Parts: sequence; structure tokens; C-alpha cells
Amino acid sequence: MSVARSISFSWATVKFPPVANGSSARDQLSTSGHLLAAWKKISRRNERSHGLDQITIEEFRDNLHHHLSEIGEQIKNGSYKFTPARGWLAPKPGSDQKRPIKIPAIRDRVVLKAISLLIEERFSRYNLDCSFGYVKRRGPRDAIERVKKLADEGYRVVLEADIHKFFDEVDPGVLFPKFIRRVHRPSLNALIMDGLRMEVGNLDSFSDEEKKLFPTADSGMPQGGVLSPMLANFYLYPFDEAMTEAGFNLVRYADDFVVMCKTEQEAEEAYALSKRILEDGLHLRLHKLGEDGSKTRILQFDRGLKFLGVQFSNGQIAPSQSVINKFRERVRSILDVRQSKSLLDTLTSLRNTINGWGQCYRYFEVKQLYAELDAHVRNEVTGYLRQHKFLLHGGNLSRKQLRLLGIPELNNFVGAAARPSLAA
Repeated sequence: MSVARSISFSWATVKFPPVANGSSARDQLSTSGHLLAAWKKISRRNERSHGLDQITIEEFRDNLHHHLSEIGEQIKNGSYKFTPARGWLAPKPGSDQKRPIKIPAIRDRVVLKAISLLIEERFSRYNLDCSFGYVKRRGPRDAIERVKKLADEGYRVVLEADIHKFFDEVDPGVLFPKFIRRVHRPSLNALIMDGLRMEVGNLDSFSDEEKKLFPTADSGMPQGGVLSPMLANFYLYPFDEAMTEAGFNLVRYADDFVVMCKTEQEAEEAYALSKRILEDGLHLRLHKLGEDGSKTRILQFDRGLKFLGVQFSNGQIAPSQSVINKFRERVRSILDVRQSKSLLDTLTSLRNTINGWGQCYRYFEVKQLYAELDAHVRNEVTGYLRQHKFLLHGGNLSRKQLRLLGIPELNNFVGAAARPSLAA
């Protein structure tokens, strides 16, 4: 069965249960303690991050009590309204393509996170053992170690797959009504609905072709949205459940997954079931098996499986070459002198990139690689400072000088714990 590519959906078709007397969920959401907990979660990001209203996390913090009190009062009396998001096209390293991101205002992020904290326990049941993305106390390392363990147990034929444009092609007609029913907080229905259908407020600043990259409020699911992680796992729960009940060793992280099998026939059966559940039930597309350049393939584990940015090869687990190249390109992009960012914003972006990369891969075989990339960063930062006349002579910056600029070294992240190995 083919997947319908034009999905018609209107929020007017969503039927909500009536609001019962009392609104305890809305009252709980509006308390200063709950909003403060949400603020602490979202305020760990880049201090200069902002929505369409240009208010940064740093500026929001300066008047925190006032902002949270105002938000709480508006939620309690039912007058809170989400504002349009700031659209941003994030560059994809190593590609001419760009990823459309909707960035809500800080106050809206607080409210969305407060909603997430309030309902997350209700949705934890949909995080099966095969799912590792966006789940508390699970992450890429856990997924990678699960793959390694299954390979050691003899599951060395792998179905490697990727869902085509998952966030863009999620069917809101399937997702949102079911999500609202599972939330089961009638007093929050209108607020959640408003937050889910947030429009991009600065579309006019993009070209006609760029505008097409942003899904409308009634299609897809925003990448980077506060509720998107929860929504993604909830939407894919039927897939996780079907694969698990069929006895397949599924390891899924967001829209990337592998199925660890013992034979090619088993892998082909896993592909057939995956395709049927994703396409017929969830209106998603799986990259076709066997097509040239397809991201879906069946391979032997011993022949260099790549998953979540790491490569399993020669008894080691290490970042794949494509991921390494993307890191180098990301550093160059941040330090591109043609960028109009201030020195502070540039160094903050670089620090965040290094911190994220260093944390992600520190448990694997990276000591020598991290040393090489640290040298690359020093060279790039030195060139950037020279072109901006912050540095006039001499060789590359020393490690001490980089630390004074707030730039961490990747090698400082290398885990002290034993790293996973492929040795059987």
C-alpha cells in the first residue's frame, strides 16, 4: 500500500472532552514552584538564545520573578497565549540542505516545559526498552552498548534503517487527537492545542523556496520543539510495540533504528514488518531496501556498521569519519569571519559544540582522535582571532590561552571508565 503524501488536517476536527468542574491541572501548572522548575530546565541553554520577541534567556533571568508571576496568572485565568515562533534554517554540516527549526519565545518555552514536566510520567509507559532517544537515563551510549551486546550474543546480521523526513511527515491527524486524549487534562486542552500549532512569525524574511521548508502549523512536528521528543516517542510507540511483540531485536533512537538479527531472512522479515507498520499505520516512509544510496540496508555487523554517529570496526567503537568531518566543518562554520556574530557569541557557540561532542563520544576509542581535533580547534581559533586583529603575531594559541577564552579541550572529556570493545 502506498503512503498518501498529502495529508489534510484541521484543528477544527479535533474533539476534546468537556472541561470538568475545577481545573486542578491548570492550577498546578500555574504555581510558581512548577514554573520555576521548568525555567531551570530550559535556562541551561545558550544565554543568548531568543525567540521572535528578541528576549534572551539572560534578559528573562534578569526579571525572572515578574515573568513567572505574569505567566502563572495568565495560565490560571485561561488567558495565556503562545506567540509566533522564530524560524531558523540550521545548516547541515557537509550538505547544502538546511533544517527548519521553530524557536519559541523564552516565556513560551517555560510553559511548554512546564506542561512536559506535568504529563511526562503519564507518557513514560510508551518508552519501551528498545527506545533510547529522548528517554530519561538513556542515551546514545546505551543504544550503542545494546547493539554491541546483541552482536556478542550472535545477532550479527543487521537491518539498518532510517525514516524519511520523520518530523516533516508525521501525520498530525493521527498524532495530536490521540495525544490530547492520553494527556487527559481537560483544563489544559486549549493551552496544549495552542502550543502545538505555533506558527513561524518571520516567514517573510525567507525566500519563497526557503518558506517551503517550514511545515505549517497543521502539518508535521517542529524539530527542536519542547514537546517534540515526547510526541516522537509516543507516535512511534505502535512501531516499537509491533516489532517487540514479533520478537525482533529493535534498537531505536528517534527516527534512526537497527534490528539485530541472526540471518538475512530474519532481517528481510524485520524490514517487511517495519515497512508495513510505518507506512500503513503511521503514514511514514521508510527508505527502500536495495535502492542505490538508500539509508536502509542489510549488512553483516563485522563489516563496519554505522549507527548514531559511531562505527563498529576492528574490535573498536569510534566516531565515524562522516561525523568527524561534520565536527570539523561545524568548527569552521562557527569561526567563519563572514559571520556577523560578536566574539562572545562565536566563542559561546564553539564552546557548546565542543562540550556536546566531547560528552557524546568520550566513552569510546577517541583519545588520539580528540588530541588531533584539539589541535584543529587551536589552529582555527588562532586564524579567526588573527583575521579579526585580536591576535597580531606569534604561533598558534596555547592550551592555557584557549582555556582563558573559555574553550574546553576534547581530551578532558575522555571517560575514565572502561570503554566498550567489540571483542567477542
